[in-house]
Amino acid sequence: MESIAVVNKKRISAFVFAFGISLIILAFVIETPADVLRGEWEIITAPSILLTDYTSYASLGAALFNSGLVTLMGLALAGMIRACFNGYFLAGIFTLAGFAFFGKNPFNILPIIAGVYLYERFFSHQQMRDLIAPLLFGSTLGPVVSQIAFGFDLGWRGLVLGVVIGMLAGVLLAGLMRHIYTFHEGYNLYNTGTTGGFVATVIFMFLKGFGYDIAPQFYWSTTTTAFFSVFTLLLMLITIALGLIWGGKWKNYHTILSNSGRLTADFVEMTDLGTTMVNMGVVGLIALGYIRLVGGDVNGATMAGVLTVFAFGALGKHPRNILPVMLGVYLICIPKIWTHAEPGPLLAALFCTTLAPLAGKFGFLAGVLAGALHLPMVMHVGSLHGYMNLYNNGFAGGLAMLIIVGFIKGLKQDILED
Repeated sequence: MESIAVVNKKRISAFVFAFGISLIILAFVIETPADVLRGEWEIITAPSILLTDYTSYASLGAALFNSGLVTLMGLALAGMIRACFNGYFLAGIFTLAGFAFFGKNPFNILPIIAGVYLYERFFSHQQMRDLIAPLLFGSTLGPVVSQIAFGFDLGWRGLVLGVVIGMLAGVLLAGLMRHIYTFHEGYNLYNTGTTGGFVATVIFMFLKGFGYDIAPQFYWSTTTTAFFSVFTLLLMLITIALGLIWGGKWKNYHTILSNSGRLTADFVEMTDLGTTMVNMGVVGLIALGYIRLVGGDVNGATMAGVLTVFAFGALGKHPRNILPVMLGVYLICIPKIWTHAEPGPLLAALFCTTLAPLAGKFGFLAGVLAGALHLPMVMHVGSLHGYMNLYNNGFAGGLAMLIIVGFIKGLKQDILED
């Protein structure tokens, strides 16, 4: 009889493969092959810094193709290194898929992956299979590669420099992630986003020292809401249905809901794959529902947010701990400093769920306050790293947790322990 790990690997592989292939098929249904490939070339040669919605920068078909292709690349990589197909992998692969609508592409993720490999080869005693987090999440620094390669008009020198610095960024990212974790004690789920923010800031400061400044971009589609709403709704319902078919149980779901979500809360290991997939579908529906509730656009950028919430439904997020933090962002917009459907606050409401473990540990009010604190920070930290860290909310969340966790530690260390 096959072990649970083997069964999970087969089921997760089939699910991810079907998702990636479906995106590619949809791309060629929506647009001609020539248009899709032309758009993919535009994506590959884009600087890809924040805010670059590939559905606006190129086209819907090209963005779908790019996401499907990057998803399959991530799946193949996991297979090659014999990674564990668990909650960590689900979180990583669907975050990768989401941001392939919003900054990641086959060109700019490869140098980062190569850098992680170099770290494993020359600086670490870990095996590649144990570095799945920096391998998949580390592509947050993809814009470092793209901006240097294509954003400064340096020709072939920029291309070479972008690849080399991207590899260096991958080495630094893999080496720093464990140390950055100690800053927030696992209460910021996007640990790679915090690490990537620091690495990108150092690179940006060096670039500025040589006279290369970076201004933010703004590509934001307003025409894809109907398509992505239907697509996302179907994806979440299919995920929930598969979860129930694969043995999801209410008793196990109660276990998920009662957990704080603090890293590393791998729900597949903690409960089972079926129950985890039900949770992924439910939190994904909440994310989509928030966008529609406030009248926001469902485009490449917000799909990155929805799919990231969906992804971390396997690694720390559940309805009880994400809703208070999202509510905090919603409430802080009411005084009209920002409106709910603006790109910044809308993305923050999705990605602020990186702070979900704080609500899971300390309760509803703590989550609301964390969300309210998160939005003002995330609206201003992008300039620190030259808009080259895609997980900008992870960086802001990490900075917020530096303050909150540091304060709690000053009161009493054991308060932080689950």
